[in-house]
Amino acid sequence: MTTGESGRSRRLPERSALPLWPGLVLVLAGCGGEGPATGPEVGPEAAAAAAVAEAAASHPDLNGIYFPVGRARRTPQALPYTPGARAMAEYWEANFMTGDEPGRFCIWPGMPRAPWGAPFPVEIFHRDYDVTIYWEGYGMFRKIYMADRDPPPPVLDTAMGYSLAHWEGDTLVVETTHLKAYPYFSGLATSSNARVLERIRLEEREIDGETVEFLVNDITLTDPSLYTEPILLHAEARRDPGLFMLEYTCTNTLWEEYLAGRGLTLPDVDALPGPAEQGR
Repeated sequence: MTTGESGRSRRLPERSALPLWPGLVLVLAGCGGEGPATGPEVGPEAAAAAAVAEAAASHPDLNGIYFPVGRARRTPQALPYTPGARAMAEYWEANFMTGDEPGRFCIWPGMPRAPWGAPFPVEIFHRDYDVTIYWEGYGMFRKIYMADRDPPPPVLDTAMGYSLAHWEGDTLVVETTHLKAYPYFSGLATSSNARVLERIRLEEREIDGETVEFLVNDITLTDPSLYTEPILLHAEARRDPGLFMLEYTCTNTLWEEYLAGRGLTLPDVDALPGPAEQGR
C-alpha cells in the first residue's frame, strides 16, 4: 500500500470553528472611535443556526484517512446461534468451501462487518449534518445522518443500512437499521432484522514519541433471528495523513455466476422467525 514515503500526501482542511450560516448576522466593531456598529436583530432561525454551528465546532473532527489496526475483536467468539440459524451454519459448513468466500466475488461485507478489518484505507468526510465513509476495498460507501438535522427517510434495505447519529459528549452514537440480509455463514451472517449500535470516538496515543490519533468503534449487533444474545465487536483504525485512496473495481455478477456453476443455494436467513414470531 502506498504511503507518505512516496512523497504524496493528502490532508483535508480543518473545519471552520464557526461556519457562516444563512441569516447569521455578525456584529462588527466600528472604526474611527464611533463605537460598535449595530445591525438588524438576530432572528430565532439565525440564533438557532448559530447555536448548532457552535455545538458542532465543539465535537471531534473525524475528517481524514484511516487504516485499520488488525481485525475487529468479537465477543463471544463462539456465535450464539438460534436453532434455525445453527442448522443453516451447519449446511454452510457441509456444502461451502473456503474458496466460496463471497468477498472473493465482490460481495460487500456491509454493516457490521465493514469496520475496519480489510487491509485497505478508509476515508471519512465529516460535516455538521452527516458523515460519509468511503472504503477503498470494494469501493464501499456509507452515509450517516445526524438525527437532529432533518435526515431523509430510509428507502431500501442496503448493505450499509440506514444510519442515524447523535453526539454524547465526544462520542458519536450511531444506530443502523434497514440492513439487507447477509446469509454468508463463513463470516458474521445477519438477517434484515439486524440492528447495529456503534459508539465511535477519537483517542490520542503516544507511539515512539509521536502523538497518533485512533478511531475507536465499539459495535453491538442485535439480530434475534440468528443470535440468542447481542454480538460485541471492537475495531480501531489509525489516522494517517500520508495515505491516499486508490480505485478498486469489482462486480457482483461474478459471485452469482460462480454459485450457479457450483450448484449452490444461499441460506434464506429471512425465512427464520423474527422477533414478532418468536414471541408467539
